[in-house]
Amino acid sequence: MMMPVVSERDRETGRRRKQMIRVFPDFESLSEAAAEYILSVGRAAAKVRGRFDLVLAGGRTPRRAYEILAERTRDDPAFWRKTHVFWSDERCVGPEHPDSNCRMATCVLRERVEIPEANVHRICAEGPGRAAVAAAYGRIFPATPDLVLLGMGADGHIASLFPGSPALDEHGKRFTISEAPAEPKERITMTPRALAAARNVLVLVSGVEKASALARVFSEEGDVRRTPARLVRGAAWFLDKAAAAQLERKE
Repeated sequence: MMMPVVSERDRETGRRRKQMIRVFPDFESLSEAAAEYILSVGRAAAKVRGRFDLVLAGGRTPRRAYEILAERTRDDPAFWRKTHVFWSDERCVGPEHPDSNCRMATCVLRERVEIPEANVHRICAEGPGRAAVAAAYGRIFPATPDLVLLGMGADGHIASLFPGSPALDEHGKRFTISEAPAEPKERITMTPRALAAARNVLVLVSGVEKASALARVFSEEGDVRRTPARLVRGAAWFLDKAAAAQLERKE
């Protein structure tokens, strides 16, 4: 099911994007569509600019999309030679830690495809001086990434922008330090400024436990500080049926 496509100027970011909301019957079909979307944006960017800047998300929801993307590009090494991989946020753990966003994504992809080492730009969040690490990552992060992939938590957070976080008020820096409500608490995350600069944003949401937060995202009235995902209301949203349960469909 596709809900209305609306071209709107996002209230929170000021950037004009073509909002698209697609609802899928299950998680597998959502993941397949997400992989195709990433592939489509990537091939278009590579054709126009010779390079695809892809910003990956951590968490459980995107993992299956990464697996399908890798399967569909297994025989297309040129795709990965032109793709530069970045991250929207990272937990302050080492790259081999089970909670590392980088570890999850690169393990899934590198088991299946060859990505040049020079094309993988991880956030080195495990060391001291995390404010300096965030600033350094902001300097290497693309000015206008082709695609930022996000998940959304049941509390309405995206990247490591949590409800009530001071990071939501950071409009000068592109990356900053943040604190999560659960362990590992220390994070480095992209800011609203970095999100607003993206050419495309794709948000994947799965599960009935996220339905209430999703309804707040698309309500007429709302507060970014309560539901940070409202920052990207104008993005492409791929939802499974359970997550979309509380959305009103407008004909």
